[in-house]
Amino acid sequence: MPRKTNIPIRKRAVVGVILRHNAFLTIRRSQQVVAPGKVCFPGGGIEHGESEQEALVREIQEELGVAAIAGARLYETVTAWGTSVAWWHAHVEEDVRLVPHTAEVAETRWLTPQVLLRDPDLLSSNRDFLVAWGRSTFAIPGIAVPPDWDETSG
Repeated sequence: MPRKTNIPIRKRAVVGVILRHNAFLTIRRSQQVVAPGKVCFPGGGIEHGESEQEALVREIQEELGVAAIAGARLYETVTAWGTSVAWWHAHVEEDVRLVPHTAEVAETRWLTPQVLLRDPDLLSSNRDFLVAWGRSTFAIPGIAVPPDWDETSG
């Protein structure tokens, strides 16, 4: 998927899109990290020499204390501050107990796309991801765009 921006890339990051019963796993960021208190999908920076899949698995382990399996690469965005973000479908076991790392994650929640879009604390890049999905720019395995989808409800 080609980049459609002239913003120079300064950093690379990865985001995990994890589903359970038509709801996305989201985190509320702690007060000790960038964008404190914001709601987003789990993820973070890609370290030097690390693949996107390796970073995805590491970030989910660090933030949520669980093993994840990388699925398909879904989407790519570039933030206004020059971070190239790779959005990956990921899987965690159904009955796994999430153990948030409190220095990074204040809370976890499973939210439907409609509820997530209405959350005033949702990071703008996550909102853009959901809007692109709602416009069928890409598909997320295991979930269809709801028939009553309204990307303006946020």
